[in-house]
Amino acid sequence: MIPESFISEVLSRTDIVEVIGRYVKLQRKGVNYMACCPFHKEKTPSFAVNQSRQFFKCFGCGESGSAIAFLMKYKGLSFPDAIKELADALGMEVPEDKETKRRAAEARSLTDFMAQAAQFYQSTLFHNREAIEYLKGRGITQATAEKFQLGLSPDGWQGLQTVFGDQYPTESKLEECGLVIVKDDRRYDRFRSRIMYPIRNPRGQVIGFGARTMVPGEEPKYLNSPETPIYHKSQELYGLFEGREAIRKKGRAIVCEGYMDVIQMSQAGFEETVAALGTSITGEHVKKLFQLSDHVYFSFDGDSAGFKAARRAMESTLSVITDTQTAHFVILPQGEDPDSLIKAQGPEAFEAQIKGSYPLSKFFVMDIIREVTQGSPLKTAEERAKAVAIAKPLLLRMTAQALRQLLVQELATSIRMEPAELATLCGVALVKETPKAEKYQRDYGRDAQQSARYKRPTRPVTTGPIYSNIKRRLLQCFLMNPQWFVDYSDQIEYEMLDTVDEWESLIVQLWRLVLDQVQLLGDGVTSGLSTGYLLSFMQNDPAYSTLSQLVSQEEVLQTPNEVAEFEIKCSFLKLEKANVDASITELLAMEERGENVDGDYLERLFKRRQLIQQSLMQQSAQAVDMVLTTRLGG
Repeated sequence: MIPESFISEVLSRTDIVEVIGRYVKLQRKGVNYMACCPFHKEKTPSFAVNQSRQFFKCFGCGESGSAIAFLMKYKGLSFPDAIKELADALGMEVPEDKETKRRAAEARSLTDFMAQAAQFYQSTLFHNREAIEYLKGRGITQATAEKFQLGLSPDGWQGLQTVFGDQYPTESKLEECGLVIVKDDRRYDRFRSRIMYPIRNPRGQVIGFGARTMVPGEEPKYLNSPETPIYHKSQELYGLFEGREAIRKKGRAIVCEGYMDVIQMSQAGFEETVAALGTSITGEHVKKLFQLSDHVYFSFDGDSAGFKAARRAMESTLSVITDTQTAHFVILPQGEDPDSLIKAQGPEAFEAQIKGSYPLSKFFVMDIIREVTQGSPLKTAEERAKAVAIAKPLLLRMTAQALRQLLVQELATSIRMEPAELATLCGVALVKETPKAEKYQRDYGRDAQQSARYKRPTRPVTTGPIYSNIKRRLLQCFLMNPQWFVDYSDQIEYEMLDTVDEWESLIVQLWRLVLDQVQLLGDGVTSGLSTGYLLSFMQNDPAYSTLSQLVSQEEVLQTPNEVAEFEIKCSFLKLEKANVDASITELLAMEERGENVDGDYLERLFKRRQLIQQSLMQQSAQAVDMVLTTRLGG
């Protein structure tokens, strides 16, 4: 694990303009640097990078974040890899304990061995007429073979000894990375006389191989690298390194079933295609794809095996998809795969399949009914009950609330149930409509009287949707100027965190999350704290997208810092006035009921309310003057 203090130092020395400028041509426009967004197609620049806040925002597709978020999205890197890349650019070495250093050194040596083997296999291919003719027969061009670094393992028991020489008989790492097998004290190559497909990680390093026989009928048809310290099938995708740029440009990723599908699809113009590596699609696979694009298309054959693969892909997708992402399922005609379809009817035929694909919501319902009745309408109560039983674990694994609610509604319609009934049976909650603000904002005196009559406590005036929105706006202003978290710490503690109101629960959680992070960073850091720097430490928190969205919205508003601080002061005054009003209302209601009331305390409350009102008027007038001065140029 990378120490947080090191991450802090890397971020404090990182300039987001310099980082993004390595990959995107930026031009200075006012306070921002602008460019055409690297994450979607556009002709007019809408991608803004704010240097002072160390934050980027695309006003076209909505992508936003820090330098770390950019590298994770642009290059498909994990959080630690993005930190390491930033550190490398600064000439800093990531501090690691001895065991971590040992594993890192071991991994480097393993990838070195794999790289040497890949070069050897590639060289062998281009000197073997039979292998070249085989690829030509499959329609593979030389350019495509070079792009994917296709190779050939020679027909011999110890062909790799040509590469590794004296290391071959003794080097244990050749066995550890899966190139060599040891049996009865004898060493021999794992792969012999097969077309070799190097598997590369997001950094372009060879971490494994897929190997296909050229002999018809020979089993196994494909032989793959075993699990090793550098290769984990459940986490890697074939073609992701080669296709990541196309995925970003086209705004979609296509997932097929095998190596040759990826290669043929890429050659036909679908360079955004990847495949799982001899295993089902996992949640980790889907996460990696959603880091590069919000739209993923799964393409499977139309036979029973294809439907099973599609179901597993759907299950993995449901556990990680958000409400802003989409998944589609392409079920090809029976007997067809992408390669055969494109060769018979051209790329247009597969593009038509993409356009006619099933969105996740439709496939969810269709696949459940297909499993119950093989596609016929549900007829009996038993069939409907079985559909509910199948849907329950699928819905429970979801975190995207809006999408889950829509899936419940779609399935409920198909099995003739009320959505609320289906949700109850499946153990999931439907999102309730937020009550209107007026219900809690008018006639507080009457509310106080009713509370006394029915023995219910008076609802605090600083709760409910309107005041939740004030606290949301305050958080937005503070995120844009993190130093204010320290300057206004006392008022934040009093006004922001002391609530149990259901409408404020989310915003209070966000306040606490951010304040905890500010406290962790310490007073020595907060004086130079930027927006992107603060959010970088919450990159992997579920609330990150909400906080990032608040910052992105403020990038549109572009509120001057001076005006934002007036807004903060006025908001705190409004919150205090609301509490004073509530106390006055309560005391007057007690007086009306004939109860004893402290007159001096009531008088102090009236005076305090008058002072707050005067302060509000003064602050508002100053804010207006400042805005006019700014707009009129002094």
